Amino acid sequence: MKRTLFISATAFITAACSIFYFVKNTETAPTTNKNINVEVYKTASYVSAAYSNTTASLQVTVIRVKKNVRDTVWQQSFQPTELKDYPEVNKPITQKILIPNVNDAKEQLEIYYNVTYNSKGNILNYWNYTTVGRGQQDGKLAIQI
Repeated sequence: MKRTLFISATAFITAACSIFYFVKNTETAPTTNKNINVEVYKTASYVSAAYSNTTASLQVTVIRVKKNVRDTVWQQSFQPTELKDYPEVNKPITQKILIPNVNDAKEQLEIYYNVTYNSKGNILNYWNYTTVGRGQQDGKLAIQI
């Protein structure tokens, strides 16, 4: 009798712990949509002869990060354009990005960009990043050429 009671109690405790662990780890948190506005513009006139035939190309990548798992969710490359042809700060090139179903409690977005300058075969790469974390619905990335 004691043995049956002990086995039953152990089975009940094991089942209760398993159910608690399952519910805790599969709990579905509400998801949200995150908006990212990318603006690209030049900060100088670039009319000097030193800048003739100098181009800049741009690549923007959005990565979803959950714990140690990184997943690319959006990526775009902009064609090489001469520096003088980029718009001024008051009329930037804009790109609106919508990333759906982001678990705000467990995930964050990292936005990387790489600008590659090419001046008569001389290459210069510049990269930077920003994050859209917990509680932020909107992100803005201003890229100055």
